Amino acid sequence: MEAPRSAAGPDAVRPDAAGSAPVDLRREVVAVTGAAHPLAAALARRLAGGEPSAPSRRPAPVVLALDERSPAEDLGAARRVRVDARGASLARVLDAEGVGVVVDCSLLPGGSSRTGGQARDGQPPPGLHVLSAVQRVPSVRRVVLASSTGVYGASPRAPSVRTEASELATPSGGLERAAAEVEAALRATTRRREDVAAVVLRLAEVVGPGLRTPLGEWLELPAVPCLWGHDPRLQVLHAEDAVEALLLAVRGDVSGVVNVAGDGVVTLSQAAALCGRTVLPVPAALLGRTASALVGRAVPLPWGDADRVLRSGRVVDLRRMHEDLGLSPRWSSRAAVEDLARGRGLAGPLSPEVRRAAADRAAGAWARLRAVAAAAGHERDGAAR
Repeated sequence: MEAPRSAAGPDAVRPDAAGSAPVDLRREVVAVTGAAHPLAAALARRLAGGEPSAPSRRPAPVVLALDERSPAEDLGAARRVRVDARGASLARVLDAEGVGVVVDCSLLPGGSSRTGGQARDGQPPPGLHVLSAVQRVPSVRRVVLASSTGVYGASPRAPSVRTEASELATPSGGLERAAAEVEAALRATTRRREDVAAVVLRLAEVVGPGLRTPLGEWLELPAVPCLWGHDPRLQVLHAEDAVEALLLAVRGDVSGVVNVAGDGVVTLSQAAALCGRTVLPVPAALLGRTASALVGRAVPLPWGDADRVLRSGRVVDLRRMHEDLGLSPRWSSRAAVEDLARGRGLAGPLSPEVRRAAADRAAGAWARLRAVAAAAGHERDGAAR
């Protein structure tokens, strides 16, 4: 495999300060597609900044932030390249820069478009074009794909906990369908290019105080629509842990599929209460219309198969995340929702802070009543004597 063109060249090897083992000065070239998304921009910035907490003998990689839109955040030392992933120019850019690792973030939920990797104007998901370009660039040796646990679907007949080997669903639309299509294309790519390693991170529902995602907007409604008689178990991934997972996938050597989510589960009613909301049971056919009526505007459903998820929930096994990827999420599923509520200033009669304050007031009032009763008792005892 030829060395990256932006590297220091094949002779960029010198002994270290002690004159012992040589230090390779050639720099890896990493391309992050969909870099206008806030999480992709954060990933590019961290990759380009190196890892100060763990000094390495290799320099930080050259990071290219690829997108036709302007990035949502500062890119730091990463270099922005304005390119449309759907055009033929993407392959030319990857080849000219000698890119060795491609991180496709086009499926991340939220961002300015709020559509994740769904098709635009009836076109295929942008991730398909990215993989088409990868096939034509010989320097690419590794692909990291940010996908979704939505590819498992939701069904009462499915296992209660899905592993990476579980059967995949055939989603009818939304981000779930786009993720299934891009994953299938990646499998085909690695069959044609046996020299390309691939890692697929199937991310649970992502939320964060500074990121607008479908689930986050659903939990911000005045009341959270759900289905009659169902309180599904969900896993939630904090935006910061999503970036950390992508970072580990790029820097490590894990391959294959890895489920990524915050530890533990949270039911929809618990998530709603953490945001100070109550659930509003409705028939499946009225989910979207009820949400829109609550705020007076169109509100997208948080899942393409919302009626199934709200019946059966979706929980995945996280063993590979902990053992192979090496990620210990900072935020559990419950803590991620709590941070969303704090960051967005969500409050209501069911908010934990409101409930604690009410409990404290009740305890204080009870203590005062007991003190008054005790004082009255002492006065009666004195009068009796």
